[in-house]
Amino acid sequence: MKKLIRQRLTYANVMSTIAVFLVLGGGAAMAATQLAKNSVGSKQLKKNAVTAAKIKKGAINSAKVADGSLTGVDVADGSLGGGDIADMAIGTAKLGDNAVNTAKLSDNAVNSAKVQDKSLKGGDIADGSITGTQISEGTLKNVDAATLNGKTSTQFLSSEVYKNESAVEAGQTLGDETQVIAEACNPGDILLSGGPANIAKTTTLLESFPTPGSTNSWTARVNKNGQTDNFSVVVLCVKQ
Repeated sequence: MKKLIRQRLTYANVMSTIAVFLVLGGGAAMAATQLAKNSVGSKQLKKNAVTAAKIKKGAINSAKVADGSLTGVDVADGSLGGGDIADMAIGTAKLGDNAVNTAKLSDNAVNSAKVQDKSLKGGDIADGSITGTQISEGTLKNVDAATLNGKTSTQFLSSEVYKNESAVEAGQTLGDETQVIAEACNPGDILLSGGPANIAKTTTLLESFPTPGSTNSWTARVNKNGQTDNFSVVVLCVKQ
């Protein structure tokens, strides 16, 4: 048998056999490099086989990222801008305590609707910042822009106080040989105070008091100690 094989083994037969193996081997090699469309799935990929260099730029979008899978460490510092945040996406629960300061607020951004009722105190208001135009006159008892308790500015003490003085005279002599003088404000006006004036050194002041039974008169009683001295009484009054 072996002798028969050696007799039939020629150069042509050997070369033909080698050619057949080359063709078959080449076909297998081509099959390995030219895969059918959609023939490779996740099962054919080894763990960590796909690196960043193997991913086409822009190939991964939001649909390729699982909800909640990205954290702060996955986002480059300063890479997100206002255009990357959806309107109304950030609520108060996402803000840290004291995270927003005045530098983060635009001018005139906070109005009365943004301030809690009765939350502002005196320390929150600059001195002299509230004027009459910010005050509702109707909320002030007995006060408006023109009057106070119904009286004008010219009816107050600073401009309506006046003085009345009696004549310098001997006065009325009483049964105890003392002398009195009484002086009153103009009718209807208010008495502030009163007292004697022009008393001589030899005269003794005994009493100085509002006249009994009167609301706008003042009385002074003296003892002249046998002298003929004269005196007077002065009253301070408020014009009504």
